[in-house]
Amino acid sequence: MPLPRFDRLAPEARAAILAVAREHFARDGRDGASFNRIIADAGISKTSAYHYFDGKEDLFGAVAGDVAARTVAVLGAWPEAATADELWKRLTEGSARLRAHLRNHPGDRAVLAAADRPAGAEDPWITAMVANGVRIGLIDPAPGIAFVTAATAAVIGVADGLALDRPGDDVTPALRLLLERLWNAGR
Repeated sequence: MPLPRFDRLAPEARAAILAVAREHFARDGRDGASFNRIIADAGISKTSAYHYFDGKEDLFGAVAGDVAARTVAVLGAWPEAATADELWKRLTEGSARLRAHLRNHPGDRAVLAAADRPAGAEDPWITAMVANGVRIGLIDPAPGIAFVTAATAAVIGVADGLALDRPGDDVTPALRLLLERLWNAGR
C-alpha cells in the first residue's frame, strides 16, 4: 500500500500517477514494467516516488487496489431480491456489468489478472447476496453462514479468474450450476 504521503496528494495528482502506472503494468506486465519509466512518465522525481511508494511492488499494489475499487463500484451494492429467479437475475446482471467493464477497460483486466487474489477476503457484495439467498430460502444455511459465504466467494473467485484469463468466455452458466449445487438450491 502506498505510504501516507501519497494519500495527502491532491486527488487529481494521485489519479494521474495511478493512470500512468496502470498503463505501464497493463502493457508490460507486473514484472516487465519499469518503476523508473513509470515515474518518469508520471512526471515525478525518483525522490518523490520513494516518498509515495516503497518500490514497484508497492506501486503495483496501489494500482491493483484502485482498479479493484473501481471495478467493485461497477457492481454497486447488492440489490435485494424477493425470489430465487430475481437473485439469479441480479447475479447475472452483475456478472454482465463486470464483463462489460473489463471488456471496455482492458488495462483494468490486465492489472486484475496479474494481481494476487487474496484468499478468504470478505466481499460485501457476496456476503449480502448469500444473506439474501438464505432469507428467501434459496440457500441452505445448515453448513453455517460463514462457511457457505466463504465457499461461495471461492467459487465466484475461480469464475472471476477464468473470466480474467479468458475475457470472451461467459462463465455465468457454469457459475450458476456450481452455486446451485453448493447452495443445495434444488433441495
